[in-house]
Amino acid sequence: MKKVVLAIVILAVILTAGILENVYIDKLFGGLDERLLSLEESIMAQDEEAVDKIEEMISWWENHRDYAELFVYSPDIRAFSVALGETQGSLECGDFDNALSKVRSLQIMSRNIHDILDFNISDII
Repeated sequence: MKKVVLAIVILAVILTAGILENVYIDKLFGGLDERLLSLEESIMAQDEEAVDKIEEMISWWENHRDYAELFVYSPDIRAFSVALGETQGSLECGDFDNALSKVRSLQIMSRNIHDILDFNISDII
């Protein structure tokens, strides 16, 4: 009987950790998508505040990336940081066309990373 109770407790801990990880990933990438959309709008308007937005986004991402990597590891998460740096460089040079291209790539990368880290029914099958 003790083994059954212990197995149930362990199962509950594993399920709880999985659910909390999934909620965290959804919240993280939801916030990231909002920031990317705001940055895209600034770039399309060729707003000089886009440089400030990308700097704030890089700072926000690095803080969250460090925490996310405690629970999930994906090389794509680190590649995302590099792509953010490339976008920042384009904006600092005033190359809004290249920056827009990079932001759209970042949006696709964000969706792909989210899909990889998120729990899907296809992961079971």
